[in-house]
Amino acid sequence: MALLMKCVKIAPVLIAVAPTTAGCRGGGSKAADSASPSEAASGSCEKSLSAPVKEAMKRVADMPVSAKTSFIGDPQRAAEQVVARYEAGGVGDLTSIAFCGAYEGSSGLDSVMVSYDLPQSTPEKGKAAEIFKEYRMGRTALAGVKVGVLYFECSSGTFGGSAGTTVLIRGEVRSRYEASESADAARKDNLHILHNSSRTLASLLGCKSNSGLSSTFSMPSEA
Repeated sequence: MALLMKCVKIAPVLIAVAPTTAGCRGGGSKAADSASPSEAASGSCEKSLSAPVKEAMKRVADMPVSAKTSFIGDPQRAAEQVVARYEAGGVGDLTSIAFCGAYEGSSGLDSVMVSYDLPQSTPEKGKAAEIFKEYRMGRTALAGVKVGVLYFECSSGTFGGSAGTTVLIRGEVRSRYEASESADAARKDNLHILHNSSRTLASLLGCKSNSGLSSTFSMPSEA
C-alpha cells in the first residue's frame, strides 16, 4: 500500500479551544461530493478528496485559487489506525490520526489538516467555546473560522462482534491561517471538508449507512 504521509503535530480541539493566528483569502462552495471507496483505498488524498472539497481546503487555508497545492495523506492507513486504536483500548485517546492535509507548493508545513480520534463522549450541548457554532450533522458538529469538529457514530463489524459494534468517532479540520472569506463561509467550508472526509472514512470502515452522512453536502441547520 502506497503511503504519502506528512506528519504534523496539531493538537486536538477540545471544547474550550482558543483562537490562533491570522491570514487571508476567500470564496464559497456548494457541490456534490464524489469519491469512491476504491479511490480512497488507493492511498492518495489527491484521488479521494472531491474537487469542491479541495477548493474548500484551499480557501480555509488561505491559498490563492491558482496556487499549486499538494494534497497529502493515506485514508486507508488512517482507517486502519482508527481500528487499531479501538482494538488497543484507545477510546478517550485524543491523539490525532492524520487523514488528509494540504499545503501550498511542493514542500512546506501543512496549511490545513483533517484528523480523527476516538472520544469517550460528545460535548455537552451549549457548552462549546464561543468561537464555535453548533450544527445538526452526525451526532453533532461544531464549526469556527479556523477549526471544525464532527462527531459521528460508526456501527461496523470491523470493530468486532457478530452484529457489529458502534464506536464514536471525532473528526477535526484545522487551518494554520485565518481565511479572508467571511466567517459564515469559512464555517461552511470546514463542515463541507469534514462531511466529505468522514463519509470516506465511514466507507473504509464499513460503517452502516455511511454513519448517516448524506451522499451530498448541504449546509446543516444550527443546533
